[in-house]
Amino acid sequence: MKIAFITDIHIGAEGEMPAGVDVRANFLKTLDAIRASKPNCLVLGGDLCFDVGVREIYRWIYEQLQDLPCMWFAIPGNHDDSVMLAEELHLTRHLNGNELYSATPLEGYPALFLDSSRGVFSDAQWTWLADELAAIHHNALIFCHHPVLPADTKFMDVKYPFKQQDLWLEITEELPCRMQVISGHYHCEAVAQRANTTVFITPSTYIQLDPDTADLKLDKTPPYYREITVTPHGLTTRVISV
Repeated sequence: MKIAFITDIHIGAEGEMPAGVDVRANFLKTLDAIRASKPNCLVLGGDLCFDVGVREIYRWIYEQLQDLPCMWFAIPGNHDDSVMLAEELHLTRHLNGNELYSATPLEGYPALFLDSSRGVFSDAQWTWLADELAAIHHNALIFCHHPVLPADTKFMDVKYPFKQQDLWLEITEELPCRMQVISGHYHCEAVAQRANTTVFITPSTYIQLDPDTADLKLDKTPPYYREITVTPHGLTTRVISV
């Protein structure tokens, strides 16, 4: 099974070009590349909107996904409104209160889609997550906008991390499963590993951040997406420049 993961597309209003980047063109270019690669599914990894959730932007994104030759999923990021995203992308079946999370096996492979849009999980989401993971005794594929572990990125680890990293380890490190977390948020490529969790951080389709400086340093690049190949024995993954 082949999965495409795109994240941090930061779509603004029509004609808006944040930092001089045509974010809509980048998104469409990336979708074209994904169509050509023929994955089994696509996951949108959060921060679909540029700043805050906007219904018209979610509707535009939904329209662009209609001719994809594969199933697709979406999770919210910190610049999204989970309920609005779910309503406009027709994902309300996965709403749990104000959070959008679910468990949906992909060709029999356990896959969890989490909501870290507030930088934390609610108690209800933690309880649900712990129950889901306790039932998995091999590999689990997890999609979460925020990296759940620090990744030695000097700006984002300090300024905008997932605020419950210690709790993640407390709840998960004794579990029998191996967790492979696909994330975005940091606008760079990185890998973080601790205990039985490995986090693969994916660059943005919009703009990248220099992970080696404590200051906000933007790097204009072509858009990126992550390709994930899953087998019964685990996964391999790579980042692709469009």
